[in-house]
Amino acid sequence: MSFIGSLIKRISYSKIVPRSLLRLVDEVLLSAAMWFPGSPGRKLFNRLRGVTIGKNVWIGQGAILGQHPFLLTIQDNVIIAAGVKILTHDTSFTVVGGKDLAGTVMIGSNVHLGENAVILPGVSIGNRCVIGASAVVNKSIPSGQIAVGVPAKVICSIEEGLSKLDTKLRSENFFSTW
Repeated sequence: MSFIGSLIKRISYSKIVPRSLLRLVDEVLLSAAMWFPGSPGRKLFNRLRGVTIGKNVWIGQGAILGQHPFLLTIQDNVIIAAGVKILTHDTSFTVVGGKDLAGTVMIGSNVHLGENAVILPGVSIGNRCVIGASAVVNKSIPSGQIAVGVPAKVICSIEEGLSKLDTKLRSENFFSTW
């Protein structure tokens, strides 16, 4: 957990500062973290919120990174596409049962989170993973895997995925943009 994250966690559970004020500050920072032009600004505002973010991380516009940001860790070389939601808090049963839960989320190194993917509380995504667009990840994904769908399921290894990509790139319908 980052220094800012641990500080926010201590303050939020200490009752020194009213929770309503903390929520207001987080809402302001969250809005900036979602819509600020350019990934460097979005990283800055998410770090100010308490998210632990590694090196060479790109955050797309409209991405929501945790309602309890101090519970989220993102390692190095990660692409978080536009509209991704990484949830650290689940209020599904608040109205009907008066209960909710929060859980840590860990995103490993060299990971791509596809556009509009949803990562649920308590999930870890290993190193060298690809999560498909609009996938809902409700269970941890081991390193070196590609997962897609609702709920997300592992469909192949990174090596198999790279082989399929090479085959597509040899076809006349596709080309590399790098």
